[in-house]
Amino acid sequence: MKKFWGSVAMVTATVIWGMAFSAQSKGMEFVDPMLFSAMRSATALLSLAVVVAVIDLVRCRRVSLWGDARTPQQKKELVTGGIWCGVILAAASVFQQFGLLYTSAGKTGFLTALYIVIVPVLGVFFKRKTSFVMWLAVVMGLSGAYLLCGGIGNIGLGEWLVIICALLYSFHILVIDRYAAQCDCVRLSTVQFAVTAAVTLLAALIFSRDWQWEKISGALPFWLFCGIGSSAIAFTLQMVAQKYLHPVTATLLMSLESVFAVLGGWIFLGEVMSPREFSGCAVIFMAIIISQLNFRGNS
Repeated sequence: MKKFWGSVAMVTATVIWGMAFSAQSKGMEFVDPMLFSAMRSATALLSLAVVVAVIDLVRCRRVSLWGDARTPQQKKELVTGGIWCGVILAAASVFQQFGLLYTSAGKTGFLTALYIVIVPVLGVFFKRKTSFVMWLAVVMGLSGAYLLCGGIGNIGLGEWLVIICALLYSFHILVIDRYAAQCDCVRLSTVQFAVTAAVTLLAALIFSRDWQWEKISGALPFWLFCGIGSSAIAFTLQMVAQKYLHPVTATLLMSLESVFAVLGGWIFLGEVMSPREFSGCAVIFMAIIISQLNFRGNS
């Protein structure tokens, strides 16, 4: 039953993440990408702060950022990890948000999902073994991206921005892998979003021209959904799910995010993909599955 409810929690998280691409796209009908990213990150920070406070109160503890981090070294790990994660996440979020200005939510979802294939490749630089099957998955992922975008010559600005976002998310996962074992993940994410909110808010103050109440209130439902739903709720569901699921199962379920991104784009934005683009999505999805099944074979 724990595995069943873990799977339900993870699928629910992926549905929220997938639908968030449509919300991000709709939100930019009112405000620019930088301001939307700032509002989303600030909302996520406030939501996670509430989660941390509730966890401490349920455990009858004094509300504190540090949690179980007692020693100076543990606190340093929490802050250092949160800063690195926050800076990378801020950059990835902004690239993705700008990418959505120029390409569809469905394409953005599948191109972002390439991070699942990219991570093992980056592992080569950390002296981690990468098998032939893994390289096959990488080639399939690139082939799927080629079909999805209509060829190298047709990869537009939006697609390139999202591909850079996928690369940044790959680095983000590697940094989390470095620090998550030493830190409380919810508190690590809270520090992360504090940094992300600070970076994006500063950038929005400098570059955004959409600081009008009419525009901000118009985008309100969308950045609330992304901040509370996609970041705070979905992140918490992911944490619960990963307690009970094998890492391969969890990653495979997370890859469904790209499928729900396409469905959300079709339902909420009226986006329709061509047969060639659907073929590209299918190839990318197969590459993701092969990369994870290969991981299972090596574990």
